[in-house]
Amino acid sequence: MKFTRLLVCSAAAVAALAIPAFAQQTSPGFHTAACFKVKPENGDAYRKYVEDEVQKVGQARVDDGELTSWYFLRAVFPQGASAECDYLIIAFFPNAPHALGNEQLQAAITKAGLKITPDDYKRHRDALSTVVSLDVFRNVTYVGAPKKGDYFEVNYMRVTDANFDDWVAFEQKTWKPLAEAMVKDGVEDGWSVNIAAMPFGADLPYQGVTVDVYPSLDAVFADDAHFDDRFRKVHADLDPGLTFEQAEKLRTRSQVRLFSLDYMAAAH
Repeated sequence: MKFTRLLVCSAAAVAALAIPAFAQQTSPGFHTAACFKVKPENGDAYRKYVEDEVQKVGQARVDDGELTSWYFLRAVFPQGASAECDYLIIAFFPNAPHALGNEQLQAAITKAGLKITPDDYKRHRDALSTVVSLDVFRNVTYVGAPKKGDYFEVNYMRVTDANFDDWVAFEQKTWKPLAEAMVKDGVEDGWSVNIAAMPFGADLPYQGVTVDVYPSLDAVFADDAHFDDRFRKVHADLDPGLTFEQAEKLRTRSQVRLFSLDYMAAAH
């Protein structure tokens, strides 16, 4: 069985979502994750709206320097009425995060050369979809870089205050070297650890998120036959069983969700 199924998981709407913070950006490395639910009858119209307006606005925000990068993610599993998010928009910031206001939206629309107003853009969005939530995450560490068409396995982690620092240390010291080896070997394209910045608190269904980025859907579900060898090469002084037994005591994986990276924007 694939090790990530045994080690990590979690729940919630966004993240990625919190999702994933692989963008090359300076401290403090904040990103927002906006969760959208699309009305069932509006699927085709929403996809056209994304192609005609949303992804162009995202690229313009990056080109203008407001963002360092931008991702548009589509839910793969779960889907349907019970799924919290049909789509996620992840926006990476060079400094403090903010919601998309009229000033930033107008600047992006102008730069993208669109013949609409901010009100038009919002009207199109609200006619086709509902904004479920907007969360803020801070990237702790990351490996690799995603590309369009990749799959994001988002693991939502429930962590107590008492275990939080130890969990972060485990991800950085133990899992990160493994992630680097998996990226080097082509098993994954990237990996990251993100913590909830707003909202936050013990009552949330998750306090942190890890993201594994795979190059294909087949790679998501493939067994990693060389994981044990890779672990022993990276951590010759550690016992795998004891190591992951310790990990299970540090956090609870409340849910895993899978998304595909349909559009992305980065600085040219």
